[in-house]
Order: sequence, then C-alpha cells, then structure tokens
Amino acid sequence: MVRAMRRPPLRAALLTLAALALSGAPARADNTGVERTFLERAAISAADRACDLFSDGERHALASGLYQTEGELLRAGYDSAKVGRLAAEVGAHARSLGCEHPSVRDVAATVRDSYGQFQKIGYLEYPAAHGVWAASRSLYDRWAVSQTDAASGVMLGLRRPVGASTADDLRLAVALPAGVPAPSAVQIFVRDPRRLAEPWLGPSHTLKPAARKLSALAPAPRSMARPEWASDVVRETDSAGAAIRVFYFPAAVIARLEALDPREAIQLELTPSPRAADKTPVRILFETGDLRAAHHFVLIPGPTYAPPKK
Repeated sequence: MVRAMRRPPLRAALLTLAALALSGAPARADNTGVERTFLERAAISAADRACDLFSDGERHALASGLYQTEGELLRAGYDSAKVGRLAAEVGAHARSLGCEHPSVRDVAATVRDSYGQFQKIGYLEYPAAHGVWAASRSLYDRWAVSQTDAASGVMLGLRRPVGASTADDLRLAVALPAGVPAPSAVQIFVRDPRRLAEPWLGPSHTLKPAARKLSALAPAPRSMARPEWASDVVRETDSAGAAIRVFYFPAAVIARLEALDPREAIQLELTPSPRAADKTPVRILFETGDLRAAHHFVLIPGPTYAPPKK
C-alpha cells in the first residue's frame, strides 16, 4: 500500500505514514507524536546517507534521537519487523526526492538548528522499562554510559580507560564495588543471532500480542546465548575515591550488545573464587534499553566558541 502512494512533499508524506498502524494492536493516541518523530528521523537519516547533509556531530545527535524513539515504540508494544519495514519505506521515499528537494533541505536545516542547542547538553539519562542508562559527555567522567544494579552496586557500561583523551576512546566494562567478593572470572551472556534470530523477550512474547505483558527481564536461554569473557581487570577508584575492580571486555562486544532489541536482557555472571565458601555464581541482569542512543550521545563533540573580541 505504501509503495502505491503518490509521492507528496517529505513532511506531508511523514504525516501520512505516521497514521498507519505500526503494531499488531491499534496505536494509542499518546504515541502518535513518537511515531511521527521516529519516521521523520528515519527519513532524514536516509537522505543524509545519500546526500551527505550533516557533520559527524549532527549525525550522532540524529542517531541518538532515532534509536531513542525506536526504543519507545518497541517498549509500547509495536512490532519490531513492521517498524523496520516502515522506516525503510519512508527512507526510500526521502532518497527518491533528491538532495536538492526543498523539503529535504528544510528538514536538514531544522536538524542543524536543533543541534546547536542539543550540543550544549553534557548529561542525559535514557530510561527504559527496567533500568536507566546514564550518559555523560564530559571527558572528566570515567563512565561515559553506565547502568547500576541497585541491589549490588555493580555497574555495566562504556568506560573511559585511564589516559583516554577522545570521545570515542571507550571500552565496555563492569565495575565491582569493594563489598563484592573478587570473582575468578567475569562473563556476559548475550543472545547469539546464529542460534536465535528473533529477540528473546521471555516466554510471554510467544503469545498473541493482546495477551503479552511487560514482564521481568528474562535472559536468553544458555543454549541460545554466547558468553563474552572479560579480558583484563584493573584496580581503580570511583567518583568518590572508593576502591573498585574494573573488568574490561574486548571492543567487539559493544557491537554485539547494541545489536540486541532494546527490550532484551544482558546477563552478567561472576564466577566465585575457588577459595570462596559459597561457589554459587552471581548473576545480574541489565536491560539493553537505549544503549545505542546513549552511545551516540556521548560521541557528540563539544561546542566550539568564537574567541572573545579584544
């Protein structure tokens, strides 16, 4: 149906497409604005790939907003495959208009104007259903992106290693506070798309859409997951000067986490020391949430200011 539509100006097309059903259930009125914003960002992102409209910083800001609105739609119960298909449709339409089309230029100008203000924001929180990613663009903050387990104080996220001097010098890390016994090994279990192509959202996800509920986080079955092992450990201090152990993972693990559905769980497993009296592994769940959005946010370069006039 979308392909048969007459091709109106970009903004009019977005308003038309936003009115279509993106999920198995009817869209609620309170999501209409999120739908429209997501489609606009998907369209202008596609136009940028074809026309090179934006700077790297503007692209990071646009990607952050795109992934955040996508996560909002998925958490509201929208069908992920349908969201992807409609984003592809609106992107193809935006590219077909051509790089010099007035609508494309107008939307690009709006993005640039908004970026000027957004670039000044140094800290944001990205809440999801079960957790919050805190994102800081300050190079003085060792955690660029972090989520904290309330029960244990264990943190997972993107950390700036000692000596980091650029925004993209980030490593996936787990930090254990002093009260957590030193483990002999630290692993993260992530759904393996070669074994399970669809996102694992728990047994309730196999039910019809009307019967689904937003349940507790559910890790993918071990038979469908692949572990990633921490490659090294460093003794560091937290923002208050307290001692912590930081376990760093290989760089490729970041892409694996960001390829997950925002509603999926990341399972951290701490293997106790052989000398520990209790040898039961400690397992902690973190929500994937809007990790991609937070990551793009912290990659935005800081604003530049003209030197003061003499």
